[in-house]
Amino acid sequence: MRNNTSNSLDRREFLKWALGLGSAATAGYLLRGLLEGHSPTAVTPTQQPAAASTATSTPHPTATQAATQAPTATSSQPPTPTPLPWVYPQGPSKLGLHTIKPNHAFPFVQEVTAAGARVALVKALGGLGLLREVKSVSPETITIGRANCTENLAATGDPSARAAQIMAEHIAVWQHERDATDYWEVLNEVNPGTPDGHVWLANFYLAAMDIAEAQGYRLALFSYSTGVPEWRDWAAIVETGIFRRAQAGGHILALHEYDWPILRGNWGGSIPEQPAYDPERGVLAGRYRHLYRDFLIPRGEVIPLAITECGLDPILGSGSKDRYWEHRWLRELAWYDSKLVEDDYVLGAAIFTLGGGDAWRDFDYEALLPQLRAYLVSQAQQYG
Repeated sequence: MRNNTSNSLDRREFLKWALGLGSAATAGYLLRGLLEGHSPTAVTPTQQPAAASTATSTPHPTATQAATQAPTATSSQPPTPTPLPWVYPQGPSKLGLHTIKPNHAFPFVQEVTAAGARVALVKALGGLGLLREVKSVSPETITIGRANCTENLAATGDPSARAAQIMAEHIAVWQHERDATDYWEVLNEVNPGTPDGHVWLANFYLAAMDIAEAQGYRLALFSYSTGVPEWRDWAAIVETGIFRRAQAGGHILALHEYDWPILRGNWGGSIPEQPAYDPERGVLAGRYRHLYRDFLIPRGEVIPLAITECGLDPILGSGSKDRYWEHRWLRELAWYDSKLVEDDYVLGAAIFTLGGGDAWRDFDYEALLPQLRAYLVSQAQQYG
Protein backbone atom coordinates (compact mmCIF):
# COMPACT_ATOMS: atom_id res chain seq x y z
CA MET A 1 0.00 0.00 0.00
CA ARG A 2 1.39 3.34 -0.98
CA ASN A 3 2.16 6.07 1.46
CA ASN A 4 2.08 9.80 0.85
CA THR A 5 5.54 10.87 1.99
CA SER A 6 8.08 12.49 -0.29
CA ASN A 7 10.15 9.29 -0.34
CA SER A 8 7.42 7.16 -1.90
CA LEU A 9 7.12 6.44 -5.62
CA ASP A 10 4.50 8.15 -7.75
CA ARG A 11 3.50 5.21 -9.92
CA ARG A 12 2.03 7.36 -12.68
CA GLU A 13 5.30 9.24 -13.07
CA PHE A 14 7.24 5.99 -13.02
CA LEU A 15 5.06 4.50 -15.73
CA LYS A 16 5.58 7.54 -17.95
CA TRP A 17 9.31 6.98 -17.55
CA ALA A 18 9.08 3.21 -18.03
CA LEU A 19 7.12 3.52 -21.24
CA GLY A 20 9.90 5.68 -22.64
CA LEU A 21 12.21 2.67 -22.58
CA GLY A 22 12.53 -0.18 -25.03
CA SER A 23 9.45 -1.78 -23.50
CA ALA A 24 7.25 1.05 -24.71
CA ALA A 25 6.42 -0.59 -28.01
CA THR A 26 5.38 -3.82 -26.35
CA ALA A 27 3.38 -2.10 -23.64
CA GLY A 28 1.70 0.24 -26.09
CA TYR A 29 0.83 -2.61 -28.43
CA LEU A 30 -0.77 -4.66 -25.69
CA LEU A 31 -2.67 -1.67 -24.39
CA ARG A 32 -3.99 -0.84 -27.85
CA GLY A 33 -5.08 -4.44 -28.22
CA LEU A 34 -7.14 -4.23 -25.07
CA LEU A 35 -8.73 -0.92 -25.90
CA GLU A 36 -9.37 -1.62 -29.60
CA GLY A 37 -10.95 -4.99 -29.01
CA HIS A 38 -8.45 -7.55 -30.34
CA SER A 39 -5.91 -9.90 -28.79
CA PRO A 40 -2.26 -9.04 -29.47
CA THR A 41 -0.44 -11.90 -31.12
CA ALA A 42 2.77 -11.12 -29.24
CA VAL A 43 1.47 -12.97 -26.18
CA THR A 44 0.72 -16.66 -26.52
CA PRO A 45 -0.61 -19.12 -23.94
CA THR A 46 1.57 -21.90 -22.60
CA GLN A 47 -1.48 -23.93 -21.63
CA GLN A 48 -5.05 -23.79 -22.82
CA PRO A 49 -7.77 -23.58 -20.16
CA ALA A 50 -9.48 -26.88 -19.53
CA ALA A 51 -13.19 -27.14 -20.17
CA ALA A 52 -15.23 -26.79 -16.99
CA SER A 53 -18.30 -28.87 -16.21
CA THR A 54 -20.13 -26.13 -14.36
CA ALA A 55 -19.97 -22.38 -14.05
CA THR A 56 -19.13 -22.60 -10.35
CA SER A 57 -16.23 -24.99 -10.85
CA THR A 58 -14.35 -22.87 -13.38
CA PRO A 59 -12.12 -19.99 -12.31
CA HIS A 60 -12.99 -17.98 -15.39
CA PRO A 61 -16.16 -17.40 -17.42
CA THR A 62 -16.85 -19.42 -20.54
CA ALA A 63 -17.29 -17.57 -23.81
CA THR A 64 -21.05 -17.66 -23.32
CA GLN A 65 -20.81 -16.36 -19.75
CA ALA A 66 -18.43 -13.61 -20.79
CA ALA A 67 -20.83 -12.49 -23.46
CA THR A 68 -23.73 -12.32 -21.02
CA GLN A 69 -21.72 -10.67 -18.25
CA ALA A 70 -20.00 -7.98 -20.33
CA PRO A 71 -21.70 -4.64 -20.95
CA THR A 72 -23.55 -4.48 -24.25
CA ALA A 73 -21.83 -2.27 -26.78
CA THR A 74 -23.86 0.67 -28.10
CA SER A 75 -23.08 3.51 -30.40
CA SER A 76 -21.91 5.50 -27.36
CA GLN A 77 -19.83 2.70 -25.83
CA PRO A 78 -16.54 1.20 -27.01
CA PRO A 79 -16.66 -2.48 -27.97
CA THR A 80 -15.96 -5.06 -25.28
CA PRO A 81 -12.21 -5.83 -25.45
CA THR A 82 -11.24 -9.30 -26.56
CA PRO A 83 -9.40 -10.88 -23.60
CA LEU A 84 -5.78 -11.87 -23.84
CA PRO A 85 -5.05 -15.61 -23.79
CA TRP A 86 -5.09 -17.58 -20.55
CA VAL A 87 -1.60 -18.62 -19.46
CA TYR A 88 -1.55 -21.07 -16.56
CA PRO A 89 1.33 -21.92 -14.19
CA GLN A 90 2.95 -25.31 -14.53
CA GLY A 91 2.49 -26.11 -10.86
CA PRO A 92 0.41 -25.29 -7.78
CA SER A 93 -0.45 -21.63 -7.47
CA LYS A 94 1.67 -19.19 -5.48
CA LEU A 95 -1.09 -16.60 -5.19
CA GLY A 96 -2.34 -15.50 -1.79
CA LEU A 97 -4.18 -12.76 0.05
CA HIS A 98 -3.42 -9.28 1.35
CA THR A 99 -5.84 -7.99 3.96
CA ILE A 100 -6.46 -4.68 5.64
CA LYS A 101 -9.60 -6.00 7.30
CA PRO A 102 -9.98 -9.80 7.38
CA ASN A 103 -13.56 -9.90 6.03
CA HIS A 104 -13.95 -13.31 4.30
CA ALA A 105 -10.25 -14.13 4.21
CA PHE A 106 -10.38 -16.87 6.85
CA PRO A 107 -13.43 -18.66 5.37
CA PHE A 108 -11.64 -18.48 2.03
CA VAL A 109 -8.55 -20.18 3.44
CA GLN A 110 -10.75 -22.78 5.15
CA GLU A 111 -12.56 -23.61 1.93
CA VAL A 112 -9.41 -23.81 -0.16
CA THR A 113 -7.72 -26.03 2.41
CA ALA A 114 -10.77 -28.31 2.74
CA ALA A 115 -10.71 -28.78 -1.04
CA GLY A 116 -7.14 -30.09 -0.87
CA ALA A 117 -5.37 -26.92 -2.03
CA ARG A 118 -3.29 -24.32 -0.24
CA VAL A 119 -3.19 -20.55 -0.05
CA ALA A 120 0.53 -19.91 -0.47
CA LEU A 121 0.78 -16.66 1.47
CA VAL A 122 -1.40 -14.40 3.61
CA LYS A 123 -0.29 -10.93 4.62
CA ALA A 124 -2.20 -8.89 7.18
CA LEU A 125 -1.82 -5.13 7.51
CA GLY A 126 -3.33 -4.67 10.95
CA GLY A 127 -5.97 -7.23 11.95
CA LEU A 128 -3.09 -9.54 12.83
CA GLY A 129 -5.31 -12.04 14.59
CA LEU A 130 -6.24 -13.34 11.13
CA LEU A 131 -2.80 -14.91 10.84
CA ARG A 132 -3.46 -17.08 13.89
CA GLU A 133 -6.72 -18.27 12.34
CA VAL A 134 -4.96 -19.04 9.06
CA LYS A 135 -2.27 -21.12 10.78
CA SER A 136 -4.95 -23.06 12.67
CA VAL A 137 -6.26 -24.60 9.43
CA SER A 138 -3.30 -24.22 7.07
CA PRO A 139 0.04 -24.40 8.94
CA GLU A 140 1.94 -24.47 5.64
CA THR A 141 0.63 -21.07 4.54
CA ILE A 142 3.33 -18.41 4.86
CA THR A 143 2.10 -15.59 7.11
CA ILE A 144 3.45 -12.05 7.01
CA GLY A 145 2.36 -9.21 9.27
CA ARG A 146 2.72 -5.47 9.18
CA ALA A 147 1.61 -3.41 12.16
CA ASN A 148 0.02 0.01 11.91
CA CYS A 149 3.19 1.69 13.16
CA THR A 150 5.78 3.98 11.59
CA GLU A 151 6.12 2.86 7.98
CA ASN A 152 8.35 5.46 6.35
CA LEU A 153 11.47 7.42 7.17
CA ALA A 154 14.06 9.68 5.59
CA ALA A 155 17.45 8.11 4.89
CA THR A 156 19.33 10.46 7.22
CA GLY A 157 21.08 10.18 10.54
CA ASP A 158 22.42 7.04 12.15
CA PRO A 159 20.64 4.04 10.56
CA SER A 160 21.33 1.83 13.58
CA ALA A 161 19.79 4.35 15.96
CA ARG A 162 16.75 4.74 13.73
CA ALA A 163 16.40 0.97 13.54
CA ALA A 164 16.41 0.73 17.34
CA GLN A 165 13.69 3.38 17.62
CA ILE A 166 11.39 1.93 14.99
CA MET A 167 11.90 -1.71 15.95
CA ALA A 168 10.97 -0.91 19.57
CA GLU A 169 7.70 0.54 18.33
CA HIS A 170 6.91 -2.45 16.13
CA ILE A 171 7.96 -5.23 18.49
CA ALA A 172 5.59 -3.91 21.13
CA VAL A 173 2.79 -4.91 18.74
CA TRP A 174 4.39 -8.03 17.26
CA GLN A 175 4.74 -9.91 20.53
CA HIS A 176 1.02 -10.67 20.66
CA GLU A 177 1.09 -12.64 17.39
CA ARG A 178 4.68 -13.85 17.32
CA ASP A 179 3.81 -17.56 17.27
CA ALA A 180 1.44 -17.22 14.29
CA THR A 181 3.49 -14.91 12.05
CA ASP A 182 6.41 -16.21 10.01
CA TYR A 183 7.86 -12.85 8.94
CA TRP A 184 7.34 -9.20 9.78
CA GLU A 185 7.48 -6.14 7.54
CA VAL A 186 8.87 -3.01 9.15
CA LEU A 187 8.73 -0.22 6.58
CA ASN A 188 6.57 0.26 3.48
CA GLU A 189 7.62 1.46 0.03
CA VAL A 190 10.48 3.68 1.14
CA ASN A 191 12.40 5.02 -1.85
CA PRO A 192 15.52 7.03 -0.91
CA GLY A 193 16.09 7.73 -4.60
CA THR A 194 19.88 7.35 -4.81
CA PRO A 195 22.34 4.48 -4.41
CA ASP A 196 23.68 6.10 -1.23
CA GLY A 197 20.16 6.37 0.15
CA HIS A 198 19.47 2.70 -0.57
CA VAL A 199 22.75 1.76 1.13
CA TRP A 200 21.56 3.72 4.18
CA LEU A 201 18.33 1.72 4.09
CA ALA A 202 20.28 -1.54 3.84
CA ASN A 203 22.29 -0.55 6.91
CA PHE A 204 19.01 0.21 8.68
CA TYR A 205 17.88 -3.35 7.96
CA LEU A 206 21.22 -4.84 8.97
CA ALA A 207 20.71 -3.31 12.41
CA ALA A 208 17.02 -4.28 12.43
CA MET A 209 17.90 -7.94 11.76
CA ASP A 210 20.18 -7.99 14.81
CA ILE A 211 17.37 -6.61 16.98
CA ALA A 212 14.78 -8.97 15.51
CA GLU A 213 16.90 -12.09 15.94
CA ALA A 214 17.72 -11.23 19.55
CA GLN A 215 13.98 -11.49 20.29
CA GLY A 216 13.16 -14.41 18.00
CA TYR A 217 11.69 -12.62 14.97
CA ARG A 218 12.39 -12.88 11.25
CA LEU A 219 11.98 -9.94 8.89
CA ALA A 220 10.69 -9.38 5.37
CA LEU A 221 13.19 -6.81 4.12
CA PHE A 222 12.74 -3.59 2.13
CA SER A 223 9.12 -3.84 0.85
CA TYR A 224 9.96 -1.68 -2.14
CA SER A 225 7.20 -0.30 -4.36
CA THR A 226 6.59 -1.37 -7.94
CA GLY A 227 9.41 -0.16 -10.16
CA VAL A 228 11.82 0.39 -7.26
CA PRO A 229 14.78 0.29 -6.95
CA GLU A 230 16.92 0.80 -10.04
CA TRP A 231 19.57 -1.67 -11.19
CA ARG A 232 22.37 0.58 -9.95
CA ASP A 233 20.68 0.74 -6.54
CA TRP A 234 20.65 -3.05 -6.25
CA ALA A 235 24.33 -3.05 -7.24
CA ALA A 236 25.07 -0.81 -4.26
CA ILE A 237 22.75 -2.65 -1.89
CA VAL A 238 24.25 -6.09 -2.44
CA GLU A 239 27.74 -4.79 -1.63
CA THR A 240 26.61 -4.04 1.93
CA GLY A 241 26.42 -7.79 2.55
CA ILE A 242 22.77 -7.59 3.53
CA PHE A 243 21.73 -10.68 1.58
CA ARG A 244 24.49 -12.85 3.07
CA ARG A 245 23.41 -11.57 6.48
CA ALA A 246 19.76 -12.30 5.72
CA GLN A 247 20.65 -15.85 4.64
CA ALA A 248 22.37 -16.47 7.96
CA GLY A 249 19.42 -15.19 9.97
CA GLY A 250 16.58 -16.78 7.98
CA HIS A 251 15.10 -13.50 6.75
CA ILE A 252 13.39 -12.92 3.40
CA LEU A 253 12.95 -10.16 0.81
CA ALA A 254 9.60 -8.39 0.29
CA LEU A 255 8.70 -6.53 -2.90
CA HIS A 256 5.53 -5.05 -4.42
CA GLU A 257 4.62 -5.54 -8.09
CA TYR A 258 1.73 -4.01 -10.04
CA ASP A 259 0.79 -2.90 -13.53
CA TRP A 260 -2.25 -1.57 -15.41
CA PRO A 261 -4.39 -2.31 -17.35
CA ILE A 262 -2.70 -5.71 -17.60
CA LEU A 263 0.12 -7.28 -15.61
CA ARG A 264 1.95 -8.54 -18.68
CA GLY A 265 2.03 -5.12 -20.36
CA ASN A 266 5.67 -4.35 -19.50
CA TRP A 267 6.98 -7.91 -19.59
CA GLY A 268 10.15 -8.33 -21.63
CA GLY A 269 11.31 -4.77 -21.12
CA SER A 270 14.71 -3.68 -19.90
CA ILE A 271 15.64 -1.25 -17.14
CA PRO A 272 18.44 1.35 -17.14
CA GLU A 273 21.99 -0.04 -16.83
CA GLN A 274 20.85 -3.63 -17.14
CA PRO A 275 24.02 -5.22 -18.54
CA ALA A 276 22.41 -7.74 -20.88
CA TYR A 277 18.89 -7.89 -22.29
CA ASP A 278 16.81 -10.77 -20.95
CA PRO A 279 13.28 -11.07 -22.41
CA GLU A 280 12.15 -13.19 -19.46
CA ARG A 281 11.99 -10.26 -17.04
CA GLY A 282 9.65 -7.37 -16.48
CA VAL A 283 9.85 -3.64 -15.92
CA LEU A 284 7.03 -3.78 -13.35
CA ALA A 285 5.61 -7.30 -12.87
CA GLY A 286 8.58 -9.66 -12.82
CA ARG A 287 11.07 -6.89 -12.05
CA TYR A 288 12.44 -9.00 -9.17
CA ARG A 289 14.26 -11.17 -11.71
CA HIS A 290 16.77 -8.39 -12.37
CA LEU A 291 17.98 -8.64 -8.78
CA TYR A 292 18.03 -12.41 -8.62
CA ARG A 293 19.48 -13.14 -12.06
CA ASP A 294 22.11 -10.39 -12.12
CA PHE A 295 23.15 -10.40 -8.47
CA LEU A 296 21.84 -12.95 -5.98
CA ILE A 297 22.08 -16.14 -8.03
CA PRO A 298 25.62 -15.47 -9.34
CA ARG A 299 26.80 -14.45 -5.87
CA GLY A 300 25.20 -17.44 -4.10
CA GLU A 301 23.15 -15.05 -1.95
CA VAL A 302 19.59 -16.09 -2.82
CA ILE A 303 17.03 -15.56 -0.07
CA PRO A 304 13.32 -16.36 -0.31
CA LEU A 305 11.12 -13.70 -1.90
CA ALA A 306 7.58 -12.75 -0.93
CA ILE A 307 5.61 -10.41 -3.17
CA THR A 308 3.69 -8.79 -0.33
CA GLU A 309 1.52 -6.68 -2.64
CA CYS A 310 0.55 -7.34 -6.25
CA GLY A 311 -2.28 -6.81 -8.66
CA LEU A 312 -3.83 -4.40 -11.13
CA ASP A 313 -3.21 -0.82 -10.03
CA PRO A 314 -5.36 1.78 -11.82
CA ILE A 315 -3.14 4.55 -10.47
CA LEU A 316 -0.63 3.43 -13.10
CA GLY A 317 -3.18 4.38 -15.75
CA SER A 318 -6.21 6.62 -15.68
CA GLY A 319 -6.46 6.60 -11.89
CA SER A 320 -9.67 4.59 -11.63
CA LYS A 321 -10.97 1.19 -12.65
CA ASP A 322 -12.55 0.64 -16.03
CA ARG A 323 -15.68 -1.48 -16.33
CA TYR A 324 -13.78 -4.48 -17.73
CA TRP A 325 -11.23 -4.97 -14.96
CA GLU A 326 -13.06 -7.89 -13.34
CA HIS A 327 -13.01 -9.84 -16.61
CA ARG A 328 -9.23 -9.71 -16.90
CA TRP A 329 -8.32 -9.72 -13.19
CA LEU A 330 -7.86 -13.46 -12.67
CA ARG A 331 -6.59 -14.00 -16.20
CA GLU A 332 -3.75 -11.56 -15.54
CA LEU A 333 -3.00 -12.99 -12.11
CA ALA A 334 -2.81 -16.48 -13.62
CA TRP A 335 -0.27 -15.20 -16.14
CA TYR A 336 1.74 -13.62 -13.30
CA ASP A 337 1.44 -16.85 -11.32
CA SER A 338 2.92 -18.73 -14.29
CA LYS A 339 6.08 -16.65 -13.89
CA LEU A 340 6.23 -16.96 -10.11
CA VAL A 341 6.14 -20.77 -10.15
CA GLU A 342 9.18 -20.81 -12.44
CA ASP A 343 11.28 -19.39 -9.61
CA ASP A 344 11.68 -21.72 -6.66
CA TYR A 345 12.85 -18.88 -4.40
CA VAL A 346 9.42 -17.18 -4.63
CA LEU A 347 7.29 -18.04 -1.59
CA GLY A 348 4.10 -16.45 -2.85
CA ALA A 349 2.33 -13.24 -3.84
CA ALA A 350 -0.33 -11.44 -1.80
CA ILE A 351 -3.02 -9.86 -3.98
CA PHE A 352 -3.82 -6.33 -2.79
CA THR A 353 -6.34 -6.11 -1.04
CA LEU A 354 -9.32 -7.36 0.95
CA GLY A 355 -11.08 -5.05 3.38
CA GLY A 356 -9.67 -1.84 2.00
CA GLY A 357 -12.78 0.25 2.58
CA ASP A 358 -13.35 3.46 0.63
CA ALA A 359 -9.66 4.35 0.56
CA TRP A 360 -8.76 1.23 -1.46
CA ARG A 361 -12.10 0.35 -3.09
CA ASP A 362 -10.50 0.21 -6.55
CA PHE A 363 -8.40 -2.72 -5.34
CA ASP A 364 -10.98 -4.71 -3.38
CA TYR A 365 -11.65 -8.14 -4.91
CA GLU A 366 -13.95 -9.60 -2.27
CA ALA A 367 -16.61 -10.39 -4.89
CA LEU A 368 -14.04 -12.29 -6.98
CA LEU A 369 -12.98 -14.71 -4.24
CA PRO A 370 -15.11 -17.59 -5.65
CA GLN A 371 -13.18 -17.33 -8.94
CA LEU A 372 -9.85 -17.27 -7.12
CA ARG A 373 -10.85 -20.24 -4.95
CA ALA A 374 -11.77 -22.31 -8.02
CA TYR A 375 -8.48 -21.38 -9.66
CA LEU A 376 -6.35 -22.39 -6.64
CA VAL A 377 -8.20 -25.67 -6.29
CA SER A 378 -7.95 -26.51 -10.00
CA GLN A 379 -4.19 -25.90 -9.97
CA ALA A 380 -3.76 -28.10 -6.90
CA GLN A 381 -5.85 -30.87 -8.43
CA GLN A 382 -3.73 -30.84 -11.57
CA TYR A 383 -0.32 -30.64 -9.93
CA GLY A 384 -0.84 -31.98 -6.42
